[in-house]
Amino acid sequence: MSNFHSRKLEGKPTWMRFIPYAALGVLIFSFNSSGEMNYFLRGYLVLLEAQIGIVLIYFIMSKLAKKHKS
Repeated sequence: MSNFHSRKLEGKPTWMRFIPYAALGVLIFSFNSSGEMNYFLRGYLVLLEAQIGIVLIYFIMSKLAKKHKS
């Protein structure tokens, strides 16, 4: 199996690939730390927000790679 998607990002430094995920983590932390919620509800929201955010970042990055390729 080819690592086609990882080859698209070979020219970019590794820290540039890390930036969207770090920004997502900061946003999730700031959103959840400001509220007075139940401990378990806060944990559930962190997991849910992280999963949704990672999927959105993946699709946005793939769309930008296609746009850049054209």
